[in-house]
Amino acid sequence: MADMADKAALIGVVGTVGVPARYGGFETLAEQLARNIDADQARLLIYCQKSAYAREERSAVFANHTRCFVPLSANGVQSMAHDALAMLHAALIARVDVLLVLGTSGAWALPLARLLRPSMRVVTNIDGLEWRRAKYGRPAKMVLKVLEWLAVKASHRVIADNAALLPIVSAIHRIEPVMIAYGGDHIMVPPAPGPAPAGHWLAIARIEPENNCAMILEAAALAGVPLIFVGNWAANDYGRELKSRWGRSPGLTLLDPIYEQAALAQLRQSAVGYVHGHSVGGTNPSLVEALFCTDRVLAFDCAFNRATLHEEGAFFDSVATLAATLAQPDSGTIPVAALQSLRNRYLWRSITGDYLRVTSLTPPGSGA
Repeated sequence: MADMADKAALIGVVGTVGVPARYGGFETLAEQLARNIDADQARLLIYCQKSAYAREERSAVFANHTRCFVPLSANGVQSMAHDALAMLHAALIARVDVLLVLGTSGAWALPLARLLRPSMRVVTNIDGLEWRRAKYGRPAKMVLKVLEWLAVKASHRVIADNAALLPIVSAIHRIEPVMIAYGGDHIMVPPAPGPAPAGHWLAIARIEPENNCAMILEAAALAGVPLIFVGNWAANDYGRELKSRWGRSPGLTLLDPIYEQAALAQLRQSAVGYVHGHSVGGTNPSLVEALFCTDRVLAFDCAFNRATLHEEGAFFDSVATLAATLAQPDSGTIPVAALQSLRNRYLWRSITGDYLRVTSLTPPGSGA
């Protein structure tokens, strides 16, 4: 086994806060790749934000793969330096065979990384066209657009995480991206012990306008249904204003982020259904995860959510339509056969296989 592992390709994974996952979708992806890829298939070198983990948590080994800690933040403006430093280390010091880039923050350094290691294959998940998000001003959108362009040009293969993204990315960049979504079966863990709330709708999201958090809260209040909403309410003015306005409303429970899967499982398994307000960003991991804990899903009406759900569930586009849907018995119920088909699409073993194929079978120069 050791000899086989020595011969396995070394894949550098750049663009996350790190593993184990404590932040978002890319972190969960990196963790699940590590947990599902055997060392004789490929060796992963996952770059992590040093400050995100306590000293005693910074073991170099994770799930039989390797972690490398970067002394910079993986979020915000500093992510451009974090990811670039990781890329250059991967190319020059670690000398990886494949660089798997999650996001485009460090794309400005990709041409140099390829120059330093010409044989290195680069595969990039460009993450849902970040420059289209309304939360960014014009200068930030221009920077994000340039970074995406550089990422596409410097990559052998480009991954899009949603079928609705494929024609958009193809039209903009004149390439054929590979579609790989996210898995959701990692959430199927025993719930935390103790009494659990029951009969509530559940929403989980970063608290940003594009996730229609205000719409969800107002609709639940209007419909008179209990709602538990998990999110980072203290992260920005928008979240703080929503919590101030709705935090004490009857039937509404606003909780801070929960990263412990057993605690989340308790909320998910006792909910009557899931409300998903994301309007941009391709495939949202929280929507995929919801499919493994409920058969009732209400999603904001956009092409990305319809593609993720394959038109199943129910869709809303306003406070009025969501309130009316919440008040209807059995609204958003996905038939048993359709739900099983959806779950089969989002198994991590399958997703991992897709990533192994796209990183190991990349013909140099294709899409670059």
